[in-house]
Amino acid sequence: MSEKIKSAEHRLGFLLLRDGHAIPLRGISPEEIKQGAKHRILHPDADQLQHRKTLNAIVDRLGFSGDFGDFLSTGWPDFERFLKKNGCTSQTGVFPVDHGGCIDLHFGPLGGPTPRQLSDRIFHSDLTCPARIFLGYGVDWSAWDNGDGIHCPQDAIVTIKGAFKDAEDRGRQLFKRRHDLMMQWGFLDDKLIYGDPKRIIDKTYWAQGSDPKAREESQARVAAAVRAFRAVFNCQSEGWVDVRPYNDRLVVLRAHDGKWDILWRNYRESEPPHPIGIANSNNLQIEDIPSRLMTKSDHLRKFHFRQDIWEEREEHEAEQAFYDRGGKIWERRMTSDIDVRISWLKDQRLWSEQNRAQWTGPLPNGFKAVLVNGRSVAMSDIVDVASFRQMLIETGYGERRNTVREPWERANDKASDEVPVGASWTDAQAYCAWRERQLGVNLRLPTQSELRAIRPAYSKHYESMAFMDFPWENFPPRPIVNPQGNAGHKNVPSAVTWSESRFLEVSPDMPEFPDESGVADRSRKRWIKDFPPCASWKNPLPWVDHEGLAFIDAWDSYEWCQEKGVISGRFWEGEIGSESWGAYKNIKVTFRVVIDLEG
Repeated sequence: MSEKIKSAEHRLGFLLLRDGHAIPLRGISPEEIKQGAKHRILHPDADQLQHRKTLNAIVDRLGFSGDFGDFLSTGWPDFERFLKKNGCTSQTGVFPVDHGGCIDLHFGPLGGPTPRQLSDRIFHSDLTCPARIFLGYGVDWSAWDNGDGIHCPQDAIVTIKGAFKDAEDRGRQLFKRRHDLMMQWGFLDDKLIYGDPKRIIDKTYWAQGSDPKAREESQARVAAAVRAFRAVFNCQSEGWVDVRPYNDRLVVLRAHDGKWDILWRNYRESEPPHPIGIANSNNLQIEDIPSRLMTKSDHLRKFHFRQDIWEEREEHEAEQAFYDRGGKIWERRMTSDIDVRISWLKDQRLWSEQNRAQWTGPLPNGFKAVLVNGRSVAMSDIVDVASFRQMLIETGYGERRNTVREPWERANDKASDEVPVGASWTDAQAYCAWRERQLGVNLRLPTQSELRAIRPAYSKHYESMAFMDFPWENFPPRPIVNPQGNAGHKNVPSAVTWSESRFLEVSPDMPEFPDESGVADRSRKRWIKDFPPCASWKNPLPWVDHEGLAFIDAWDSYEWCQEKGVISGRFWEGEIGSESWGAYKNIKVTFRVVIDLEG
């Protein structure tokens, strides 16, 4: 898309055509439609559109009769008369993404109502089209954000309609409850619909076993916060917008001052995802993207092009369904929004996808079939340096790799062929892309839950530290805590030798370990002049067999999970930088790959 259309003042929206092509539009004047057609984003799997056919398709999807010529002669003039009849003057953006909204009331571009949410409510819900809604256009939001973040700003109080004492009380009530409004805005219910907000849905999500009383209290807090918000803004015209349907595919939003905005059916706020976007987000070139991540790209595109669905309601129901199925909060952190929705859509029988190619015959060398979490998979041995070096030579990935922070060589320089490779998460994904081309079947890394099922945490003590800050960046670990919860005299196994010591020597001023509370006013972490130091494996390594697979059980050795940036080990699991092989955390990360033997 050209910079010309990107840099125009009014908000850019996207119109989906019948075949999935996307049209960037800032308005629907003849000239704006021509600009949109010129910069159309073509669906790669659909027939190409000529410019004239694109113009005709646009006016059709906006609900106008005839072709573009008819639009010029009758459609556009009729729309202009409609605007004049409804007191509309000039076009502007009326959403928080346009005017900025309010940070302290969580009513801004990131948490406030969006054009897509309103469009879906109007065109794709089974609810009556609202006649008037609150979008915040025209409100002096700077007065609300011009405070200390604790008390309701005096500048905001003087903007509230009514007697000063009453206005002051309403402002303070709203400010006191404002945090209960975080991530609650949208058009799933009546929070922003003019009139008494009878339907108020709490967008807080609860895991199984949550206290019913806590849920009721949360609902009550959200309802009270919404009513406090409405008590302030119900009595003024600023911020409210009248919804004026033009036809069954187009509505005009008229603000208090006559300025207007438009929404259309199947409105999109961004252009369709492109596979190269997935590559960029993972700091990989397109040739280094494995099928698993490309599938994610396909899912993103499929969601983008699904038409006539109420996205906000799907997201809400899918989110709660995740927890109703037994999902935990920490598991949700590692599950993408797309995967949450796909699981729900599959439960509703609203999602289908082609089955991936399945491996048949004897497994490749180095793979072992295991049953994990009720599914059969083939899991490889840890990838060794020889195999990874072969990938570097055959693909040229080494030249494309981001080596700014932690060069691959510092983890593997002078390493013998048979030892485990030290690699980043992006390195592991690039390896999957290369290896699956050899095997002709999709590959991925093990998931966090698969690795934890095969190799449990050493004890409850270490399990309890999962997904907290990495515990041994500033001090080495204390003697091992056994499964009975007792501290023994045996050191936690170590697997890595550094070219420079990572910890300062113990001295009268430098304790060996932090206080029992874990709090320390100093650190044994040693400053490395030439970072990162080289990391080589100890010989012998502390290998341990789990389910017939060899793992390195050490506090400073981990394996990558399929979830981006997540590592798993016997003594800790959590998140680190996806482009690191672990040097900045005093660890070394390796990986193995998986073939799914079931659909």
